[in-house]
Amino acid sequence: MDSNSDLTILNGKLTILVAFGHGGELDKTQLRRFIGSEVISEKWNKPIEVEQSECLTVIVAGSEKITCTTNVYSDAFIAGASILRTEIEIRDRILLNDILVALHSNTIIVEGLDFQSFAVKKVTELRKKLNPDSNVKYYPHFKRYTLLRLKDFTPKLDQKDLKEQYGEVITRFLSGETSIRRLHSKEITEKLSNDISYYDEDLFLASTEGVFILGCEDYIKDLRELLELAISLLLLFQLYDQKIDAEITNAFEAIKKLSSSKYYFLSQVPRKLEKSLLKVSEIGLVILDDIEDLMNPQKVTHDWYYQSTYQNMLNTLKVGDFEKVVQHKIDSLQDLYITARELSSEQLNILLEATIVILILWEVIKPVLVG
Repeated sequence: MDSNSDLTILNGKLTILVAFGHGGELDKTQLRRFIGSEVISEKWNKPIEVEQSECLTVIVAGSEKITCTTNVYSDAFIAGASILRTEIEIRDRILLNDILVALHSNTIIVEGLDFQSFAVKKVTELRKKLNPDSNVKYYPHFKRYTLLRLKDFTPKLDQKDLKEQYGEVITRFLSGETSIRRLHSKEITEKLSNDISYYDEDLFLASTEGVFILGCEDYIKDLRELLELAISLLLLFQLYDQKIDAEITNAFEAIKKLSSSKYYFLSQVPRKLEKSLLKVSEIGLVILDDIEDLMNPQKVTHDWYYQSTYQNMLNTLKVGDFEKVVQHKIDSLQDLYITARELSSEQLNILLEATIVILILWEVIKPVLVG
């Protein structure tokens, strides 16, 4: 390895966060049993560490291979998302570029399994532990996020020189890619400018795919917890989006039947539409009751720096954009329901008017028939 031309890590930590849906809101009694202790009430709406284990990890990149001690944590977010946190301690010399290769060739081997297989296995186990009696269809996709923290590396550079000399490889890490395409200077500048560290000598470069860290010794845990919360919210809105899409499909089918039925209000279609609206309204209430508070940095923390940092994380991950999409769909389904009710009322009014006319005619012709 040529440390004169490549950024070489001598001591650091590679953390891989995998966010996943665990099948809906957790039962707090079950969660207490799982954790084995009481949890302060303020933590209910934040990721809670519920499990920890140790193992060995092998990072393989071409002919290079290092073995690392690893801590694996499970952080549960009771509203419907959890995070598998795999912290890989790097103690042997390895190039940053080799870590990129290993990440994207899936040659990080944890407990004898490639990381993708390891994550699927652990997530399956965790879902069963978190919801042992639940038989639900889980959201199929994971949200993966990677953090790399440098402690000792060569060449010895401060954060300013790191950006100047190794901006391209750092940008590739933050972009989550290893392609050989030429990076535009604007892309590099943008990625390297999103530094939300507290001190000038520190570095906490955040992107949609990962974080590149230098220093941040005293507050790294707080930053990670805020990041986990932002990632959990992102996944939750994606879960809600999928659930609402299914109900919108049902509602649209009901509207189509409305247009072809002369007796819509007498069929089961209004009830089906009401059922879809109820399910979506429940999601809306959860967002209003719990999630909206977590979207407000002032309600998450009283510290001005962490408020700013958390808002930056939400903006970087586009959590607010997903929230707007979900809320728009909730509003649209409610509009569909109102439209269907109006059409149903029109049909009912027409029937009532026809009934009244018939009754009047009957009153007119009844004497004639009797006579």
